[in-house]
Amino acid sequence: MKVSYLLHGALMGACFAGWASLFEACWLFSAFPYQIDPTAWTINLPAYLAVGAALGSGCALFLPLLQRDERRSAQLRALLGMFILAVGCTATCLLLARMTWLPPQVATLSATALFLFAEILVVGVMAFGMAVFLGRRFLPNRLSALFGQNAINAFSATLILLAGISFLLPVTDSDGAFPERAATAAVDAPNVLLVVLDTVAASHLGSYGYERNTSPRLDQLASEGVLFEQHYAAAPWTLPSHASIFTSLHPNTHGAGWQKPRLADGTASVGTIAYNDYQTLAEELSFLGYDTCGVSEKAWLSAESGLTQGFESYWDFSNLPFDESFLLPRVFHRYQAKLGWPITKPTDKGGAQVVNQALAWLGGNRARDEDRPFFLFLNLNEAHDPYNPPPGYREKFLPDGFSLTATYPPLLRSDVMLHREVLQGVTTISTAEMVLFKALYDAEILYQDTLLGQLLDGLQSIGQKENTIIIITSDHGEEFGEIEGRVGHQLSLSDSLLHVPLVIRYPALLPAGRRVSSMASTLDIFPTILAILEKQRGYPTEKTLDAYALEGVSQLDTMQEGGAAVRDFVMAHYSNPTAYLASFRGWDNTSPYNFSLARYLRSIDMIRTLDDKLYLYGDGERAFLNLLQDPTEQDSALSKVPEEHRERASFLEWRFHQQMNAYVVVKELFIGNLNRFRKLTGQNIQTPANIDTSGMTAQELESIGYIGGSVGDARLAKDPLGLMPFQELQR
Repeated sequence: MKVSYLLHGALMGACFAGWASLFEACWLFSAFPYQIDPTAWTINLPAYLAVGAALGSGCALFLPLLQRDERRSAQLRALLGMFILAVGCTATCLLLARMTWLPPQVATLSATALFLFAEILVVGVMAFGMAVFLGRRFLPNRLSALFGQNAINAFSATLILLAGISFLLPVTDSDGAFPERAATAAVDAPNVLLVVLDTVAASHLGSYGYERNTSPRLDQLASEGVLFEQHYAAAPWTLPSHASIFTSLHPNTHGAGWQKPRLADGTASVGTIAYNDYQTLAEELSFLGYDTCGVSEKAWLSAESGLTQGFESYWDFSNLPFDESFLLPRVFHRYQAKLGWPITKPTDKGGAQVVNQALAWLGGNRARDEDRPFFLFLNLNEAHDPYNPPPGYREKFLPDGFSLTATYPPLLRSDVMLHREVLQGVTTISTAEMVLFKALYDAEILYQDTLLGQLLDGLQSIGQKENTIIIITSDHGEEFGEIEGRVGHQLSLSDSLLHVPLVIRYPALLPAGRRVSSMASTLDIFPTILAILEKQRGYPTEKTLDAYALEGVSQLDTMQEGGAAVRDFVMAHYSNPTAYLASFRGWDNTSPYNFSLARYLRSIDMIRTLDDKLYLYGDGERAFLNLLQDPTEQDSALSKVPEEHRERASFLEWRFHQQMNAYVVVKELFIGNLNRFRKLTGQNIQTPANIDTSGMTAQELESIGYIGGSVGDARLAKDPLGLMPFQELQR
């Protein structure tokens, strides 16, 4: 057997595998919702070439055993090419069958799997035989040329050229990138860094009076900026809370939650015009010329949840990284342990990866435009259950008398299933176990604070810390059995879940060490950033229409020394959790109100002042709390308002509905669905007389009476429009 023949087989196999990887990359690119770096294909190309070369050599060795007709030796290379293709395609289908087509619980040697593998092999043999027959009968010369040395050399050279070009191609934006982004930003516009410390309650931080030293770096940052003592989230869990941070809209307005687990992003349309979406902070800053980037590792913060709108670059580590989505890396990771190669497991829940990616992007990643100011968002999820701090932190706050062994499963569980069992009364948590939960939770906060410090140090090292508006907050806290024995962060709007930190540092405009005692909401972050940008520039920032209909208020003036409060109450919402509870053990769709947790089958609205709090339940029940008398909210589940508080409760309920109605009015003036559609289509009709009614149906003619008037532009009003004022609660 000639060496040239074996080399030709290896080259042919490498060429086929390389082109297959390119086609796979194009298919993956088309479905990938985030930024696309063409070099992700090039990184995987050597592995494909090596596997293809090995496959081609093996086929070259094996084929002569099947082909013994010397008269056809001139067509052997064409036959070898078809054989390599057949073997490669069959092997790929077998791998896909095991990796994707078969459910994970089906064993590889089960009858179901073996039958599918046999079908694939039979189809592969038949396809090879048919290709050989048709090729010899109709295209013998063309096949010889196609699989000949010159053609393979040309295909290989083209492949190498494309691989080189991939390093010159720009990184394409995420699907969520804002189409109306500005090419440049204002001169000297500051950067914006927003970090959400997931599941971190303000009450567990040193700067908020906690006895344990859980947050030294955050406390230091607070001493350099402004800390809000009474800052509250708009929802008690990740999706609706982040949606409110990003849009400055209450969950009642944007709707994202259990009843609608996605923030609308313009997928609704009339004709070819998308509308009915919610403008995000990333979109607004992109409109102002910012380069926008997000990094997280939570499934609730993905493109599927609609929360990546406006980000030109987004790394979602809850999913497989793009460069590991190719078939060969997936196969390698699946069988890595069985092949004897060590598996490197992260020591945390992904926080280090998030921070490292953010620092890489800040330091000049290909996806970043260093000529524009940046908006960088991070979610650090280390404090979320299960409470499992990394080595070196687990023992930090372990109380005396408890061994480190007692903090590991199965001796101590802290998973979400345990939380469900506790809610249903199947399992109880002892006092000692709750002590351990809090110790581990605090250790996770400390580790997360260390990651925050690494991020801030990295910002300092590139000389951007002083020119960056740094905002640190949380989306919600955590309950540890304080009310009705609940653990976790569902089914409640207690202060344990809603009271979250907010620290803002920007030395150019904000005093150092100021503590704001008046109320603030996570909805205020968006308008506060815009206010800082306007103040820094010295004149109003050009904004989108959506920015005029935000439901939060700017806290810029409040942050100044002697600044007046802009809020005297906050509101929050929890949508009906039927979809969540239906996944619990014992749920029966035919009789949901016989379920053990049926009392929670209702939405919750809440309005809170510094001294009192009113719960408005979706089933018509009410609960009023005087926080001076009941600071731990033990009466939050009461269905009747005490006689002495009925007048106050009635007023708060009126104020809640008054405020929510005011939001609707402003929203309709600027970005109501019909208003938006008119502006997008140009159908801003002044008078019915201007309408050409020829050819209109009766229904269309009738509709003129509903949509024929002009909405104008609310920004041109003589007096500035705004929300109902936050004023002293007097009536």
